[in-house]
Amino acid sequence: MFSPLGKLHRWIGAIVAVFLIVLAVTGILLNHSEGLELDKRFVSNDWVLSHYQLDTLPTSDLIYTTDTQVISQYDSQLFVDAHAVVKTHNQLIGAVSLEEMTVLAFADSILLLTPTGEVIEWLYEEAGVPQQIQNIGQYHGEPVLQTRDGMWRSDFMLDKWEKISLPGVRWSTVGTMPAATLERIAAYGRGQGVSQQQLILDVHNGRILGFFGPWLLDLVALLIIGLAIITIWVWGQRILW
Repeated sequence: MFSPLGKLHRWIGAIVAVFLIVLAVTGILLNHSEGLELDKRFVSNDWVLSHYQLDTLPTSDLIYTTDTQVISQYDSQLFVDAHAVVKTHNQLIGAVSLEEMTVLAFADSILLLTPTGEVIEWLYEEAGVPQQIQNIGQYHGEPVLQTRDGMWRSDFMLDKWEKISLPGVRWSTVGTMPAATLERIAAYGRGQGVSQQQLILDVHNGRILGFFGPWLLDLVALLIIGLAIITIWVWGQRILW
């Protein structure tokens, strides 16, 4: 029969053994992560994606629809439909499709894109672009900018702007994102998934369990200390008796 102290020793030992096995296995894998190329292997399991919040669809109010495209901005990334175009910290104000290009408006500049979303050119004040832009629209196929200083129109060359006052301008307005396009943008955001190296590291340090993971490992460390103390105590009792 085991004494109460002996039973406690067995239970603590069993619990600690499980965590020590996990720590040992993950530690060995991390020690050889470069050779195993764990940073180049990815996990796309539904639970893992959900845990790392990679399964959630992105949200953005900066969505503008043209005749043929959906232009959107998520954080600093600009998209034409689901195609990532360019990164900018300037906030998208509007977009219009001209005959052979798409024009995106920002407060201090405009961005010219091909119909397929390739960057043609950024145009700033130095190129004659009016400043303090508030919206962009088109009038009979020509781009029109609404600024704090009034309305400006250019031709398809976009090299000269004239101040005008026009009724009937078709202004860019906030649109809605098609579900299929949103899903493709979400897939772009999560990439290939979570690298095996990151997953193993988070298991090793307990962060796979979130905020309480490191505290749990601290508890296991205390159990190991307690196990060692009990072992020394039992061993000492046997020596003395």
